[in-house]
Amino acid sequence: MKNKKKEEYPTGDIIKDLPSYPDNYKDHRRFIYTIGKSKERKASSNIWKEVWSVVQWRNVIPPRVVHLWSFPTKEEAEKFMKKNDFVVLSKQN
Repeated sequence: MKNKKKEEYPTGDIIKDLPSYPDNYKDHRRFIYTIGKSKERKASSNIWKEVWSVVQWRNVIPPRVVHLWSFPTKEEAEKFMKKNDFVVLSKQN
């Protein structure tokens, strides 16, 4: 019996044994950036407030969130993007 069938989950941990997504990028961009409104909740309370968020996505299928930064105003979020030379999705080629 040299040709034994390998077990489906060799380590016994279904999470570790799941196949990972290959990083097949859609085009030349590694990351995509979006800016928009979101809601933020303080950890110790149930109070929600609207904030502006800059989201960094990995440009693969399916897109995956890499980083998220929150700001109280849209101007601060745009200033952050400009300072770090991020480009908004709609303005990318």
